[in-house]
Amino acid sequence: MKGFFLIIGIDLLVVAAGAALLALYRKRQRGKGQELRKVTSGNNILGILIAFIVLCFNLALASDAFLTMNNFLNVFQQISINFVVAVGMTYVIISGGIDLSVGSNIALSGLLMAIMMKFWGLSVPATILLGILFSVFIGALNGVLITYLNLPPFIATLGMMYLARGAAYTVTGGQPLYTFPKGFTEVSSRVAGIPLYGILIMLAILFIGWYGLKYTRPGRFTFAVGGNEDCARLSGIDVNRTKVFVYAFSGFCCGVAALLLASRLDSAVPTNADGQEMDAIAAVVIGGTSMKGGEGSMLGTVIGILIIGVISNGLNLLGVAQGPQKMIKGALIVIAVIIDVMRRRSAESAT
Repeated sequence: MKGFFLIIGIDLLVVAAGAALLALYRKRQRGKGQELRKVTSGNNILGILIAFIVLCFNLALASDAFLTMNNFLNVFQQISINFVVAVGMTYVIISGGIDLSVGSNIALSGLLMAIMMKFWGLSVPATILLGILFSVFIGALNGVLITYLNLPPFIATLGMMYLARGAAYTVTGGQPLYTFPKGFTEVSSRVAGIPLYGILIMLAILFIGWYGLKYTRPGRFTFAVGGNEDCARLSGIDVNRTKVFVYAFSGFCCGVAALLLASRLDSAVPTNADGQEMDAIAAVVIGGTSMKGGEGSMLGTVIGILIIGVISNGLNLLGVAQGPQKMIKGALIVIAVIIDVMRRRSAESAT
């Protein structure tokens, strides 16, 4: 427990120092006539990065096993699924939405892939393609429920979460499916001890998410819809299509995550990815994406993912139980949201 309280103390110190620096920075920039949100966005990333570096330094002091190659590989394995899912979640939250169905989507898609290979006799490429398309369909269905039926994102995706999880239990009678073809499990195989294919897939998803958000019309529309939906609509942006797109992209990321998880475990279980939505939301929010929409970055999400992964890994090394770990994640989400609310209020009062 000593390591636990040490980590909490240093993290709170980092948060306090970051808030103080942000206040000083805001005061300086106010006299320059710059728009506060544009000024502080890069500063937020810097603050998050500093917090991550301090966290790693703290854990390195607390555990000799932290800075080892085996532990780095363990961290990668722990964050790989959340990494892919959080990329899609970034789009959703920037658009002003939320997706609570990602964990259930992963579980159901993984089971569908298993059924297609074991019972339908489909090839591995066809299985992967159809499994990912199925996840895209679930995501797009979320978007349709939200846009054309005017359901709140929380309600629509909460319902889909239970629907997909229930379907995952129903199609297999609650039983796991094991032993997949070699071509499927090779996706998560290691080359010279390194999960090379998994790393390449993660980097590809990250590049797609980053490039799309920064340089494409759908990415710009995502920011516009999240920032002010009415203004976006008056500007000629198809708001409904944009929302369906972001949820479909979130579904795509879930399909890829289902592939990585099922191939790594060589099994598909109805309980797979249970609670994954909370880890993804935590990573995105801690990374600086505003829960109110309109603000965020893929770089911030990556740092948020690393913070969540390193905290979990470090606390495991220190022997901290799962209960306190979940408490820490919850506290970090609350702190991140409070900082975002305070920053927005400061921006409004300065303009």
